[in-house]
Amino acid sequence: DMEQSDQTPPGWHDIPTADPRIQKDYEAALGAFLVAFTRIENTASDIIFLALEQAGRKDILNRLRGDSFRRKLVALELISLAHPRPLPKSAIDELRDLAARRNELAHGHFHQNPFDGSYEIRTDRKALPMPVTQLKQLTERAESAWDTLRHAETYFVFDDLDEEESS
Repeated sequence: DMEQSDQTPPGWHDIPTADPRIQKDYEAALGAFLVAFTRIENTASDIIFLALEQAGRKDILNRLRGDSFRRKLVALELISLAHPRPLPKSAIDELRDLAARRNELAHGHFHQNPFDGSYEIRTDRKALPMPVTQLKQLTERAESAWDTLRHAETYFVFDDLDEEESS
């Protein structure tokens, strides 16, 4: 049995050595992604409102109020069938993928090795590696998707553009 030196605290092998900045950096990157995704959700709702208002079907809005983003994506997809230019299928597909990533991250658990600092996000079904660099890429994708939605929104705000194009 080795004697414990005066400099080594009792239970030294149980003291976490992972840099706490690892989790703080993850939290900051996750927050940035969630803020960007919230912009997407709000703008998607605005587009649905504008499109249904243009179609004279504001009555449908009551049935969509409080719906999940998944159902709002279906509404956006249906709107995109009538208006493919501002809302191409590729934009809807990107929103669907970002929503899946958002759900994994928002409902996943940050599980970190307290000694080497490695971590993963655990969901009900799987463990996901999610380095901060990947979260930053997701945020960039979300910001780009939001830009697409903002441009689509102007299409519905300025509803007379279709009339000008056809004349």
